[in-house]
Amino acid sequence: MLLNENYTNQENHIIGLSIKERSHRLAHIKDKNSDIYKITVEPLKFLDVFLKKEENNWLTIGDYNGVEANYLLQRNQKATASDISDALLKEAYKDNLITDYSKQNAEHLSFDDDTFDYVMCKETYHHFPRPYMAMYEMIRVCKKAIIVIGEPIDILSKMALLVFIKNILDKIDPVLINSLWKNRFSFEEVGNYVYKVSEREIEKLAVGMGLPLVGFKSHNINTGQLYNLLSKLRMIPKSALTFVIFKRKPSPQLVREMRRDNFKILDLPGK
Repeated sequence: MLLNENYTNQENHIIGLSIKERSHRLAHIKDKNSDIYKITVEPLKFLDVFLKKEENNWLTIGDYNGVEANYLLQRNQKATASDISDALLKEAYKDNLITDYSKQNAEHLSFDDDTFDYVMCKETYHHFPRPYMAMYEMIRVCKKAIIVIGEPIDILSKMALLVFIKNILDKIDPVLINSLWKNRFSFEEVGNYVYKVSEREIEKLAVGMGLPLVGFKSHNINTGQLYNLLSKLRMIPKSALTFVIFKRKPSPQLVREMRRDNFKILDLPGK
C-alpha cells in the first residue's frame, strides 16, 4: 500500500543517514553560532510569544534531531520530542539535549486526549500522507493550541491572477495550467507529496470542529533577495505560513501579544 510505503520511506530516510551526517545534524543543537543552527532555529522564534508567562508542557512533531524540544527546554518549558523514527532522538537524549522523546506516527498519536498544553510541528506538516488526520490528532492531544510553523503556501489561494488564468485554461484542458504553474504538484526526496496550505482551508477546518480562534503569520524561508523584495512589494505571496489553531479561547493578553508579533487573528463563530 502506497500509504505504508510513505511512512516506511520517511523512517528509513532518517535511519539511513550516515553516522557522520547524524553527528553533523545533532551538532546543530550544540553549535549556536553555526549557519545551519541559525536557519533551523530562526522560525522557532514564532513560539516566543507563547513562552513569556508560564511553564507549559509541549509535544513536538517531526522533531527528528530534537532541535525544537531543545529550544523549548532552554526557555523553561517541558517538552517531549517525537518523530516517525527515534534514531536521532535517542542520540540527542544520550547527549542530554532533550529530556524525553517518543517514536510517533503523527496520524496515530498514542497519547491520551489533552495530554499536552501545546503541540507544535515545524516544516513537517507537508510531509504527512494524510495531513488532516495528523491535524485532528494534534488537536486531540493538546489542551490549548497547536502551532504549525513554516509550511509552504498554496499560491493559488494568494494570486488572483493565477486563479483567473487557471479558470480560462481549464475550459480548454485542465492540465494546460501545468505549463505555467510548474510546481503545482511537488514531491520531495523520499517521494512524498508536498502538501501546501492556505489560510482558508485552516479556517474551515477549525470552524468545522467548533474551535474558537486561529492565527496566521506569513513569512519567507530560504528565499533569495529578489523573492524577498517582490513579496515585500506584495507582487508575489510569501513562501511559508505559520498558523495557530486554538482549542480553547486564549487570554486577551495573549491575543494582544500575538497581534503585536504580526499574527493575523481571526475569531471564529460557534464558541
